[in-house]
Amino acid sequence: MDFINKLSLTGEQKKYLNKLDRKIKSIMPEKLYRHSINTLEFANDIAERTFFSLDLFSLFVACILHDYGKIFSYEELAGIVKENESGIGDFELNNPELLHAFIGDYLVSRDFNITEDRILRAIKFHTVGYCDMSMEDKILFIADKVERGRNYEGVEVLRELAFKNLNLCLLEIYKNTIIYIIKGNKLLHPDTSKIWNNICGGI
Repeated sequence: MDFINKLSLTGEQKKYLNKLDRKIKSIMPEKLYRHSINTLEFANDIAERTFFSLDLFSLFVACILHDYGKIFSYEELAGIVKENESGIGDFELNNPELLHAFIGDYLVSRDFNITEDRILRAIKFHTVGYCDMSMEDKILFIADKVERGRNYEGVEVLRELAFKNLNLCLLEIYKNTIIYIIKGNKLLHPDTSKIWNNICGGI
């Protein structure tokens, strides 16, 4: 892919990303593949505007593979969880929207032979997050929510904010998510309130 070849990476790193790109393109539905690449592109846009030192290669690998778990059915994912004693709790197991992420690190390690903790952690927590996320994890978390294929009220504001203040953008995304979940009478992940308080400087 031309975009990957323009990234600020070594030749070998670009070669690896292009290999991943071809692989996921062959196994993902078109919409999911496009989202994965859009997430990579937006993460790169954020990275180009930050003064922080980043592990770009690990970030970009995590971006491409963050939704790999979605190619499996819920029944397949639940079966994998039960077979492998993964430590995933009942909340995640009974929530299909979250399960693909919490088992995603295992699937990526198994199917792509990836063992780097930074990549696997970013994939596992790209939907819920965790307290004191690394800068790379924040970028994936944000890019996944606001990449240019997303279309919902307020997303343009969040995109602009991502380039101005990453931490404030993170706070606004959590705020929007919490409001959406509460309005829909849906279950709030137990860690979300802890993360919210942590972002706001609380306990």
